[in-house]
Amino acid sequence: MATDDDVCFYTISNASYFPGLVALINSLILTGHTQTIRVGDCGLTPAQKAVLATCGQVELIALDPAKIRNPGQYKAFAHIANATGIAVIIDSDMIVTGSLAPLIAQARRGGICAFPNPIDDRWYAQWEEIFTLKRPPRRQVYVCSGFVAFSTDRWPHLLERWWQACEAIHSHPTYQEGSEWDSPTAQSDQDALNAILMSEYETDAVSLAPIEKQVYRWDFRFLETRNPHTLECRFQGHTPLILHAALTSKPWEEKGAAHDTYFVFLRRLLLGRDVAIRLPPDLLTSITASGLVPWFRRQSCFVKNMGVIEYGLSCLPPATCIRARHVKDRLREKYLQFRRKGATSAPGGAVLLTEEVQAGDQA
Repeated sequence: MATDDDVCFYTISNASYFPGLVALINSLILTGHTQTIRVGDCGLTPAQKAVLATCGQVELIALDPAKIRNPGQYKAFAHIANATGIAVIIDSDMIVTGSLAPLIAQARRGGICAFPNPIDDRWYAQWEEIFTLKRPPRRQVYVCSGFVAFSTDRWPHLLERWWQACEAIHSHPTYQEGSEWDSPTAQSDQDALNAILMSEYETDAVSLAPIEKQVYRWDFRFLETRNPHTLECRFQGHTPLILHAALTSKPWEEKGAAHDTYFVFLRRLLLGRDVAIRLPPDLLTSITASGLVPWFRRQSCFVKNMGVIEYGLSCLPPATCIRARHVKDRLREKYLQFRRKGATSAPGGAVLLTEEVQAGDQA
């Protein structure tokens, strides 16, 4: 049980992220975290704020949503909340499935604890000018800002510097507003944090969290749901601590819904009788609510978003489902290899077929 009283969690949310926020808070409490959870309010509705007020662990901090394009640029709001002790910055599209004590311990030992980003070599020389860095950024592992834990005593200026760097790009569009992925500020607060770490902190300041402890959205299909009640799951032989529903659309939205472990846990955390924050029916989305009509709506969204074959596989028992998906993926890979060979051996149609194969690889 994570009971350290000098630890505080910080997350941000607006009205559209509210289901994810509630799932995060309930997952933290269910997995034994008794510390304060401070929520940066970037546009929650009065009804949503009233529901959050029923939980004694939650503190709301008002932020001005009119100043920014992407609420993520307020990620370091712990700075204006006068954070002390161990600050844990965590995204509201995450579900915590176990005690975060091992990661908090890394922070307590003096490291800035964060997970490697899936694309961990992101780097831009332009960061020096954009963020007014003290020196040019060096190349090192690019980390995910979705979970960052550190001691404010050991690193007293990190939050302030991160906040200032995010302020420098308040008017810059991110990938969520249509920016190109290779734009130096497309990753918003994440680019700001990494630029600072690569320039103004020593390489060994960062303490990388075990990569297998966080599972990203594109791998949810390979999660094995062990026990929804306890949020127990497995991924490639490991027990993860965080399920991260990165990218858009979100799983609680019709366009992002999928029949996977995250969605099962999401509904358990929104509807369970033992959760700290219980949502009234009018605050549930069209696919997370109980009842026959929402059930049909969910199934329709699953088929539309996942495809008939993938949805069918998801209905199998977890272990069988994962093995079947691996077989399906291997067969698809063999098929694409066969098509590539055909493209290189057929002079008349080589260019066209190669383009088709590339399109298939991206699907």
